[in-house]
Amino acid sequence: MVSRSTIDALLDVLRIAFGSGMNDEELKAQAIQDPEQTKRLIAIETSRARDKRKQTALLGVLGLLALAIVMVKAAPFIVKKARALELPWSDVGTALGTLVMGSALAGLSWWVRRKLAARGSATPQNPPESRNEGDQNQVGTG
Repeated sequence: MVSRSTIDALLDVLRIAFGSGMNDEELKAQAIQDPEQTKRLIAIETSRARDKRKQTALLGVLGLLALAIVMVKAAPFIVKKARALELPWSDVGTALGTLVMGSALAGLSWWVRRKLAARGSATPQNPPESRNEGDQNQVGTG
């Protein structure tokens, strides 16, 4: 029984979704046979790349729009709940403090995520090394 990985299955779904029926080897073999076919294939691939960039940009804009809608709907609710705390300063101070601290926490979480992602995980191309390897000041027991 042949077992396919999840990544292979997802790549097949993407190929079907984006209309790419041939793999790279088939495209290269076909391009070598005929110079006119090569020009046509280059035009097709250029068009596909442009369409994918447009689609990615559209998805990004839709994502930002959805985020903006959520923030616009959530901000008044959060400010209203903060005002209900009856803190010793004015309602304006409570509202501004809530929005500033919310932004600060979001920025802090983004920064922490970025730092954690920069650490990276061990990959076959970048294997982890022992801290003691190559340490000239290492005291050995052997």
